[in-house]
Amino acid sequence: MCVALPGKVVRVDGTKAQVDFSGNLVTAEAGLVKIKPGDYVLVHAGCILQVLSEEEGNSISALFKEIESL
Repeated sequence: MCVALPGKVVRVDGTKAQVDFSGNLVTAEAGLVKIKPGDYVLVHAGCILQVLSEEEGNSISALFKEIESL
């Protein structure tokens, strides 16, 4: 099973973006979708697949935190 994680774009540099995952900054490939700093995105295998609304990003993050606590 593969899981895509939500994060928030901190910086964009060409086709690379720095994405914040709860304080962990990761570089992801941003060439598949149009993004800007502040966007919430879904990332899988180092590639940004989709832009999310802030509400969607926060909801998915909350679900992962709930799963972690089980």
